[in-house]
Amino acid sequence: LPYNASMGGTITYCGEPLDKKRLDKLRGTEIVMVPQSISFLNPLMKIGPQIRKGSKDPEKKGKLRNIFKRYELKEEVEDLYPFELSGGMNRRVLISTAMIENPKLVIADEPTPGLDLKVAKRAMTHFRELADMGAGVLVITHDLKLALEVADRIVVLNQGLVVDQGDFHHILHHATDSYTKLLVEKRTDV
Repeated sequence: LPYNASMGGTITYCGEPLDKKRLDKLRGTEIVMVPQSISFLNPLMKIGPQIRKGSKDPEKKGKLRNIFKRYELKEEVEDLYPFELSGGMNRRVLISTAMIENPKLVIADEPTPGLDLKVAKRAMTHFRELADMGAGVLVITHDLKLALEVADRIVVLNQGLVVDQGDFHHILHHATDSYTKLLVEKRTDV
């Protein structure tokens, strides 16, 4: 921002202000993020302990094994470093970081690029399951097809501005914005 810029405002979460202290307490447990870049994985830490945040709890280890099965990751991946995995495998590891907790809010920034379509759909289905269990899920994506399959509400942005919003039916059949219509035309069979 320029030197003379100012910003302000407040963020509330579950009806209470979300200040730095509260955010630090909730981040990674109640509020989780699936980042866009695999560079968010610690290159010096093995995958298993990284996802479990160092926990050796047998229940958490078992939960991680089940998550890995869902994402077609072998159990041995727990003992590997991020550089020993492919980009798609690391992306599945990032998604696993959200699934290991019982979050109330998940923010997923482009969680599916580079994933096989079957695995991408499974990931989006898992985000849908979290939403059905009561979590708020915000998925930021360019993949309108996947978003239309699982989202309750779609917000279309163009150059930082909201140009359209609505449910599946509205976006597919009643969008008025030309950019939204272009995105709908580009998608394949939904």
